[in-house]
Amino acid sequence: MRKLTVFWSLLIVMSLLIPSAAFAQGPVLIGGYPDFDATAAEEKGYWYSRYNMGSLTMMAGLGDTFMPDMAMIQQMIQMADADPNDGDTAMPPMNAALLKTIFASADPHFIQPIDMTMRDFGTMRWDPSTFDTTITTPAMGWTIIKEIEWAKQFHVDDHFGTPTDDFGAQWRFVGMVIMAEAKMQAQYALQMLTDGQGLIHNSNGAVDWAGQWIMLEALSDLASALDAPTMLHSTTNRYADPAAAAMFRSASDMLFGALRTHRPAGVEELSLALQALPWYAAAQHDAGRQAQAVAQLHRHGNALAIVSKTALTGATPAVEFSASDWAYAIRGLLEVHRITGQQRYLSIAGLAFDRLQSAYDPSHGVFTRQDSYTIDDVAIIMGALNSLKLFAGDAVDQNQVETIFTDFFESAVNMSGLQQSAPPIDALKDPFEQEDPPIYYAYPGMPMPPMAGGAYGVAPVFATEVTWDGSQWSVTNNRFDSAGAMHASNEFIWFHNDEVDGFPIVP
Repeated sequence: MRKLTVFWSLLIVMSLLIPSAAFAQGPVLIGGYPDFDATAAEEKGYWYSRYNMGSLTMMAGLGDTFMPDMAMIQQMIQMADADPNDGDTAMPPMNAALLKTIFASADPHFIQPIDMTMRDFGTMRWDPSTFDTTITTPAMGWTIIKEIEWAKQFHVDDHFGTPTDDFGAQWRFVGMVIMAEAKMQAQYALQMLTDGQGLIHNSNGAVDWAGQWIMLEALSDLASALDAPTMLHSTTNRYADPAAAAMFRSASDMLFGALRTHRPAGVEELSLALQALPWYAAAQHDAGRQAQAVAQLHRHGNALAIVSKTALTGATPAVEFSASDWAYAIRGLLEVHRITGQQRYLSIAGLAFDRLQSAYDPSHGVFTRQDSYTIDDVAIIMGALNSLKLFAGDAVDQNQVETIFTDFFESAVNMSGLQQSAPPIDALKDPFEQEDPPIYYAYPGMPMPPMAGGAYGVAPVFATEVTWDGSQWSVTNNRFDSAGAMHASNEFIWFHNDEVDGFPIVP
């Protein structure tokens, strides 16, 4: 009898484990590639982030452009490449379109045959008649952050070398250029778009409250990067500019002051506030301001916890979260947990993930109650899954997290056509960057830019929206949305938080 009891006990335990194990091992994503795993998703995130950032900030012309004078360019080259005679020399690309403002959106089709060597950036312009020339705070903020985060990546000594090395000079120079763009864009926002209370308006005069938090994150990230004596994984900081750091920190203080009495509305803005406040707190030299930021984190974190628990219990029938809503909740709650250490936020994030994964269709890599996915939706869903991998530990089933992370990326980003093209492996990369499996750089069957549609092709950038109709994907808006694309590009580079850490530590 005892043996039978043990047998039935084991059977019950095994039955409880089967759903999780079955989820982790299958069903296999229909139409997916067997060798596409979590590492492939992480590496693709890196390259798609880089393709989108480069296309916007140097090639498309989607904003008001500027050109540094030759003396400044030479100074940047010298700081990036101490020995131009070592066989590896930094060269400014021809006809780059550097931006001091970011326009909202555009059609990313090329308007002439492109230079397939990818050296003449002037051949990769987009049609200005398709531009939405509104300058928005989300587009400016996410782009500034994107430039800073990629500048940090290009300053990882083990990856791109130091100025005395004979490799990586071009990308160290690009890091200098995009950091200069970030400074120029932030300065424009402060001079041309900021009101007397510190709020930053869109160019049409509207105040986008979600955009205020993104700009707070951008100004804080910029101040920290310019102020740091060293960069992560480097013993130097060639971007250091203490005077500019002080100016941007002061601007972030003004914006934080303007936001102190504002109550974020809805799960998205609450999440963005909770993502921005750690950046602001980490950038502070003043303990009082840092404490105020952490107090705000508690306040908005509690509000997000209440909204999330209401949605979890169904206490308010009108509150029905989409997959994107659950992802915003997870992303924000994990930030509060990460900074405060309070377990209740982790617990609610875990329950939110349970609700998210319960609506996941593993055969098709989609969520059953959400058919359309904007690039912002994909950004926050992947960002939430990455946060769960990094910070949730055993509060969630990590096998399930990794399965959704991998398969949703393969389905919603690759199979859907959201990433519209990809350059050849030997384009826009140094030889030492071309040694990984081909699936890391482009998804099988993804067209190269000249063959991606229209007379001359489509830039290697994200579309605005894709839709799943129950049996197949379609691109339902192929325009380039600057804010959404840079949002996704940031979340995607933070897959590699061991090199570029998108989760600042607050002492």
